[in-house]
Formats: sequence, structure tokens, C-alpha cells
Amino acid sequence: MQNYGHIQALKNHIDVKYHPYFISMVSFTKRCTFKIEEELRKIHTNQLVIYDVELTEFINRKVAVLKLQSKKPFLRKDDIESIFNSLSMFNIIDESIRKQHIYSIQTKKNNNDKTSSENKCVVSQKTVSEKVISYCLSNKKFQGEIFCYEHQKI
Repeated sequence: MQNYGHIQALKNHIDVKYHPYFISMVSFTKRCTFKIEEELRKIHTNQLVIYDVELTEFINRKVAVLKLQSKKPFLRKDDIESIFNSLSMFNIIDESIRKQHIYSIQTKKNNNDKTSSENKCVVSQKTVSEKVISYCLSNKKFQGEIFCYEHQKI
């Protein structure tokens, strides 16, 4: 869910024409055991959940696959500069503002109102658990929407 939020934040600040090139990668240490659908472990997807020891290999494989699919680069130098400039404007470099930003995120997380629309099924408006939210957001078939257990079957 955290990485999904990061991707959405990037999309808010980068021109929509670059959105198809976003690749969400989350890596965990080998101490973790994945309890996710196998689809998120395959290189052809743009949402990867992998072990940290695989990170370099997966990035290299993803780049190789993309190069095979497209003979010409899909980002020119001016595209890269445009993206960089867009992100630079929103980078928090002042240490006190950065600390305040982190504090506000932590406070929001701690005060998370369980009745907020983010914690409800889009169909029934029933409140759902963090585990259900995480499952829905990591499953492509739900297209970023939250569904209670009953509506996940439909």
C-alpha cells in the first residue's frame, strides 16, 4: 500500500504521458515469506514484489525485456530532464520541513479513522481491514479499488 501511494504521488507531479512507463518494485529481505499471488513475481508485470537479493537481477531483466520490445528508447534526454525538473520542484530539502512532513504522515497513520472512505468497500461501504485493503491494492483485477470479501467474488 505504501508503494502504491508513492506511485500515485509521482503521477500527481509527472506528465500523464509518462505514466505507462512506471514500474512498481518492492523488495524484501530473505527473512520474509511471500504470501502474494505469483503474478507479482513475474518479470512481465509492472508491479513486482521480490527479494532484495534479486533486485539488481530483476531490474536488469526488466530493462532487457523493455529493450527487446522497443527498438528505440522511449525516453529522450529532454523527457528525462522534464521528469527530473518536475520531481525536483516537490523534493523537500529543508531538514525541518522534512521532519514535519514525516511527523504529519505518522500522525495521520496513527489517527487513521476506520470510517474513512479509504477503508470501505466501494460497493457496500462496509469498513474493511488493512489486510483486505493491501490485498485489493496488490491485485490487478481490482484496479486499485477496495472491495469487501463478499464483493471480491463478484
